[in-house]
Amino acid sequence: MLNIRLRLPNASGELTCQINAEILWAHFLQDVEAKSGIEYSRLRLLTGHPPKPICAEYGVPVGTVLNDRDTIIVADGKGTVIRGVSSGRYIPPANERWHFTRRICPSDNSCLFHAAAYVLRDKSRTDGPKLREECASVLEQNAGMFTGKGLLDKPVHEYIKWIRSPSSWGGAVELHILSFLTGIEIVALDLKSCHMECFGEGSGYTVRCFLAYTGQHFDAMAMNATYNSPNESEDQVLFNVRDANVVKRAKQFVEAESARK
Repeated sequence: MLNIRLRLPNASGELTCQINAEILWAHFLQDVEAKSGIEYSRLRLLTGHPPKPICAEYGVPVGTVLNDRDTIIVADGKGTVIRGVSSGRYIPPANERWHFTRRICPSDNSCLFHAAAYVLRDKSRTDGPKLREECASVLEQNAGMFTGKGLLDKPVHEYIKWIRSPSSWGGAVELHILSFLTGIEIVALDLKSCHMECFGEGSGYTVRCFLAYTGQHFDAMAMNATYNSPNESEDQVLFNVRDANVVKRAKQFVEAESARK
């Protein structure tokens, strides 16, 4: 546990909080929002001597960002607490000579998490189970954020237990959560209808990724300098949200994949 002092604005005083070092940075920020009354998007946190802004990825543990007995100054201003979102991670437009490719993921009821790990965790082939658990943890600690969207088909406590099972399929709920956790738009392209759905759209994220969906299975989408290259280490999996051409090319790729079926 970390003992953290929160120095709140507007003469609200100082709070001493015990924080589990393993909870995600995003969860900690939700707690600060509740205690300070400052909207998540406007939170500005500072620490040190002299005070400097704190900025971290959504999905990292608090213990990797804060130290025991840190004093955190909570301010209302331009949000700077999320790296890659309010600080504006920049990715150049995709190379027009590169090619989209589909990275096949295991058909083991966890394909969504495997595909998401590939595009969100630097082409990881092993982090799928971790993402499943992170989704369950977010629902456990921030149920109201996602239950209000009308996405769950069962009571939240039942859903949390259900999604933790390796035999349960992930879907729209998990894509909403993973987008929130990473600060990345997740675009799911249906290989049958070529319909595109964007999770995290309108949230101010600067980066997006692509998944291919058959109706029963998810695979990752990437770009590579070589057509049908087997070399995954050279894949590009994250793209600039303002790059309209890469969206057009992703749709064209999915249409071509669909035509081959």
